[in-house]
Amino acid sequence: MNKADLTEKLAERARIPKVKAANYINILTAAIREALVEGEKVTISDFGTFNVSDRSAFIGHNPKTQDPMPVRSVRIPVFRAGKGLKNALNSRD
Repeated sequence: MNKADLTEKLAERARIPKVKAANYINILTAAIREALVEGEKVTISDFGTFNVSDRSAFIGHNPKTQDPMPVRSVRIPVFRAGKGLKNALNSRD
């Protein structure tokens, strides 16, 4: 499922125009992005938590030449599924 599919599903379930549904999705993703950039974690009950993880710099290697090369530290987004999402994925109906 991609953003267009999600927009269509939201519009259908909420009985709103696709333009409004797309706008709501953009607002939600922007709010999550802004919170993560500011170092906050975002928790959506029964769905999961978005957080930021810091990866330290290290010395890697060039796969072609095997020469050592520095890899800089980076911040990466991390998602951890909540109990409700895990239960939904593992329900045995």
